Amino acid sequence: MSNQTKNPYASSLDGLVLEDPVEAFFAFCKEREAIRIRRESGASAPWSTDPIFQQGRFLNVFREDDRASRAILGFAKPLQDNLPDLIQALFFARWCNRQISLDTLSPELLQDESALTEALHSLPAPWCNVTAYPVEPIKWKDRVFSRWESATHLFRVIKEDLAQLIQTANGDVMRATRAVNERFEMANDFPIFMAVMDIAWFRPDVIHPSSPVPTGIGAAPFLDRLQDHLNLASHQETCREMIRLQKNYWPEARRALQPIDVEYLSCECRKYWSYKNGTKRFEGKNRFRQGQDPIVEFDLPHPLPAALIQTQIHVIAGGPCSGKTTLIEALKAEGFSVFPESSRVLLEEGKAKGKSAEELRFDPIEWQRTVCEKDHALFSNIDPQEPVFTDTSFLENLVFSDQAGLVMGPNLTQWLKQHRYKTVFFLAPVETSETDESRLESSSAAAQISRQVWERYLEFGYQPVIIPAERTEQRIARIRALLDETH
Repeated sequence: MSNQTKNPYASSLDGLVLEDPVEAFFAFCKEREAIRIRRESGASAPWSTDPIFQQGRFLNVFREDDRASRAILGFAKPLQDNLPDLIQALFFARWCNRQISLDTLSPELLQDESALTEALHSLPAPWCNVTAYPVEPIKWKDRVFSRWESATHLFRVIKEDLAQLIQTANGDVMRATRAVNERFEMANDFPIFMAVMDIAWFRPDVIHPSSPVPTGIGAAPFLDRLQDHLNLASHQETCREMIRLQKNYWPEARRALQPIDVEYLSCECRKYWSYKNGTKRFEGKNRFRQGQDPIVEFDLPHPLPAALIQTQIHVIAGGPCSGKTTLIEALKAEGFSVFPESSRVLLEEGKAKGKSAEELRFDPIEWQRTVCEKDHALFSNIDPQEPVFTDTSFLENLVFSDQAGLVMGPNLTQWLKQHRYKTVFFLAPVETSETDESRLESSSAAAQISRQVWERYLEFGYQPVIIPAERTEQRIARIRALLDETH
């Protein structure tokens, strides 16, 4: 799959001695499939004596056995007789890629944007799987659509166009992916490829299951090993040869491999041998936790001393588009000491370096991690005795981190409980507020976030003071009066 960034896995197998990568490939397949069979038969963990399989998270050998794939198959099946609707469902499913969401949603919701949006907001956050692969914004007719907007709106509008583009490829998934991405202009077209490849499960007349496939960045290092060992000219030739060799190395397999299987199993082999090579660690989303989804954690390196720190920080809190930034700027003009929202500062810094908001937020987990790091540094370094106003606090990060799939660790949670704000002024939504690069949420999403932020403050023992939706000077007067009452 095309990717305009440097391959982070390129050197993962450097220095590793692997005399027969073909044998290693099929040995991996046989043991991983045996693990699935043992597990599904009800046997107790661990299902392998191999410590790497015990600790690492790996996909199943056959894609149709994975939870996400099963969910996608079940979600899209009712629409298989209508190609445009099927394609919309598969693109939505790959942009979502979260089993609990797909198992909960009805595919009929895809034709009603309002009902779909409401259903997604009712799901446990995040609505999509952000740990599997990055999904960047789409460009369509000079407009940029976020992951959310693409899933809830764009795919319904362009499903007929997508069907026509894909049908021009005559069953070739690589050609179909390129045709779609000429319109989408995504740097990493992997989500497109997966959605197009899924069509083969339902409509082999549109995308052939044995179509040659492109190479993803994760599979490339191991496919390079296979290609060199077999003395072949390309990864596509290598996939075909591995399919031919299956009858020698794994004749008892329940079905023959396809090129897509060889490609993605090469990625899994690269992961396995990276652990052997010491270039990959059992941590974060890579670590297997029985019965749990993969997680990415943000935490402080060490526990804190058990000491309460009462600050003089007055937080201007609230949901998106509640007028927080306007109020903070007005407070600054009135002579108060203020700190802007960390995410807005990061966006401005990135913009000064020529980066767009879409580029900065390309990886939602890394973006949220960066915001958390900046916010922790900010609130840790403010003099506890200095009266200041801040545009939001770290607690808002809990809501946006949930949406991104970033989990707060125990040390960070302890810090939040011990590092106390003086006052939380919670702004009621301002109906006339407009979105900008920092906040792109719809009014319904903003209302949902506002409720979640309010609940987080209550969870951590705060009693927010509601500031009504009124003119900025009235809000300042109200805040001044409240501060005078507490002194």
